[in-house]
Amino acid sequence: MDARQLYVVGLVLGLIGSLVTVVSLVVAGFMTTAVIGLGATFTFAVSLENVFTRTDFDREHSLIYRIVNWGGTVIVVALGLLMLTVGLVSFRTFV
Repeated sequence: MDARQLYVVGLVLGLIGSLVTVVSLVVAGFMTTAVIGLGATFTFAVSLENVFTRTDFDREHSLIYRIVNWGGTVIVVALGLLMLTVGLVSFRTFV
C-alpha cells in the first residue's frame, strides 16, 4: 500500500467512527454534544476529499519527506481506529 491508500483507510475509519458517535449521541438526546461531534465528522470528510486532490503524492521526494509522510499515515490510521472505537463504545453505551 502506498501512503495515499493508508491515509484513505485511516480517514474512512475516523469518518465512520465519528458518524456513529454523532448518531448515538442524537439517539441518547445529547444534541449539543452531537453538534460538537459534527466538527470531527466535518474534519474527516474534508481531509478525505483533500487526499484525492493533492498532487504531491505523485512526485519524487527526499527520504526525510517520505519518512515523515509514512509517520503521518501511521498517526492517521491510529486516530481512525481510535475514533472508530469511540464510536462503537458510545453506540453501545447510549443506544
